[in-house]
Amino acid sequence: MLEKKRKASIFEKLLLVVGLLVLVIGYFLINRVFIADNYTLSWGFLQTVFLWLLMVIFIVVLAIGEDIKESILSDQFEEIRSLRKDINDILRGKKS
Repeated sequence: MLEKKRKASIFEKLLLVVGLLVLVIGYFLINRVFIADNYTLSWGFLQTVFLWLLMVIFIVVLAIGEDIKESILSDQFEEIRSLRKDINDILRGKKS
């Protein structure tokens, strides 16, 4: 069966923009701090990198969750539509 393509919701588009901004701006800011510290690893620097990676992972998980939610809602909508059609057919006497 062919799968229908769905449009991205406003939330998903906004999440994409925010995710890309976090990724790019965070990388450049962390790079600037690393250069300013004369290319040395400090505890604060490692904490910053770890928290930035957690934010990136959180955004990815949020996007996956949103996609799964939209897929489930679409499947439920199709199932309800099919049940409605079957009930209407039964009530009109078309099915036995």
